[in-house]
Amino acid sequence: MRIELHIGRLVLEGVTPHDSAVLRAALESELGALLSRDPLTPRQDHHLHRATTPPVCAAADPAAFGRQIARAVHGSLHRGTQRKADHPS
Repeated sequence: MRIELHIGRLVLEGVTPHDSAVLRAALESELGALLSRDPLTPRQDHHLHRATTPPVCAAADPAAFGRQIARAVHGSLHRGTQRKADHPS
């Protein structure tokens, strides 16, 4: 199965360019691993226009922060899929 995820905007104030690259790599890696282990319900097309995630506390380690963001996004994607399945349009 192929999953394509586009994050239109992620705003992180106070993150240095170096930390930003480390954070992004950790986020991509963790989110890929989470989606491999616990994929979304197979659908031809799934759009979630806004993911509301629980607050994520910034960690001193940008890689740990990226992993926390990935877990929050993954959880939000699953909640969005469950809502659509419960209330079909």
